[in-house]
Amino acid sequence: MNIAHSSIYYPNQYTHKIGESLEVNVQIDANPYRLPADALYEMAARINKKRSFLFVSKVLGKHIPLHPYIPSIASALLATLYYESETGCQSSVKETFIEALKGRSAEQLEAAYSLVKNVSYSPEAPLLFIGFAETATALGHGVFDCFSQSTYIHSTREVLCNKEVTLYFEEEHSHATDQRCYAPEESLNNERTICLVDDEITTGKTALNIIASIQKKYPRKQYAVLSLLDWRTKEDQKRFRDFEKEWGIEIKTYSLLSGSIQVQGAPSREETSDSHAQPICKELKYNHIRLHNFFPPVPHMAYSSVDSLSQNNEAPYLAMTGRFGLSSEKKEVIENYCCDIGHYLQTQRRGEKTLCLGTGEFMYLPMKVAAYMGEGILYHSTTRSPIFPLNQAGYPVKNRVAFESPDDPAIINYAYNILDGDYEEVFIFFERPVGEERRLSLLRQFSSLPHIHIVDFI
Repeated sequence: MNIAHSSIYYPNQYTHKIGESLEVNVQIDANPYRLPADALYEMAARINKKRSFLFVSKVLGKHIPLHPYIPSIASALLATLYYESETGCQSSVKETFIEALKGRSAEQLEAAYSLVKNVSYSPEAPLLFIGFAETATALGHGVFDCFSQSTYIHSTREVLCNKEVTLYFEEEHSHATDQRCYAPEESLNNERTICLVDDEITTGKTALNIIASIQKKYPRKQYAVLSLLDWRTKEDQKRFRDFEKEWGIEIKTYSLLSGSIQVQGAPSREETSDSHAQPICKELKYNHIRLHNFFPPVPHMAYSSVDSLSQNNEAPYLAMTGRFGLSSEKKEVIENYCCDIGHYLQTQRRGEKTLCLGTGEFMYLPMKVAAYMGEGILYHSTTRSPIFPLNQAGYPVKNRVAFESPDDPAIINYAYNILDGDYEEVFIFFERPVGEERRLSLLRQFSSLPHIHIVDFI
């Protein structure tokens, strides 16, 4: 596919031309913190029949590498927006967050991150935050981190063998639409306001899907939807109002940027040729770091999972990710845990240009650990989302590597912007151990690097 790319913008209006036949026009209607749009996203072509383009987040730490402080700062700013809007109070730290996301100098990021770690907003009543897999697991956790008296869970695409599903719903515009929640029933069986957290709202149908699922089992009156971007049309917004009337509830929405998009044309269906062919290497060497050999055992959940090939993984899950529910009281424990691991992994570094790579839904803990590993670190995560790469100025996704998911070899995953010369080493983080043969497809993508480190948390 030939993806020539350009962006033209005027105050509150942006025109993104992707390829010869696709044009996305963006109208910004609300920007509460006066953030430049290009501080939050860039535009790319997406390989998806449901939607042919993607807002590539510059603050999420998913598709493109970022300084590991940035996702936490963006999460804190979104949390601040919700807190200020709900309470009428003004945050004394938000300007530091805003300037850090705009300028991104080392000094600005350091100043903002030092404040993020101490943010603890007190809601008027306890809240329940739900982050959407796989993209918003860390964003949701980061927003939750900023509140006391609260609980966090995230949805998952994993299928557990010996754990009953608490909630099931479908995600719109996704390659993998099935979403599950395995949270303890007591976290949902109450009347708390539920705050749904996602990186982007396009139509809002995913949010309505999960709200309907919740209302059928655990009804309540108040919901909030928090997102970095909100592109719902007037028709979509009316659907929310109609849904509220139908269910007798209130849904409030909050976003750092909201407006509307108009799409003209469609990209070519021709895909690039970089499928998941494996690089040829004589011998693959790596440093395997098993954290349980250096740190006391961490809380875990003894549940097994099954993949799409009907293969079971009996390894337990971490209890610190939100998949099974977290309370605000655990924040300090998790922060200290990540700090200790980060400082240890810093001693294992062998280069000055280091990539820390989360895997799939496992984003938050690797991101927090990376923040403690010293200078010269970039962080992002593997993803199921296929994006067209183009090594051209102004286009956010320069290249891609494709590989079998270590958790499910039948599913192809991707990592982006792994360019020659960018890194001297990579740390790849796994929540659960998997066999060497399942890691191989991913590890081969980094065979040209002098140093590869595998980090197993369990």
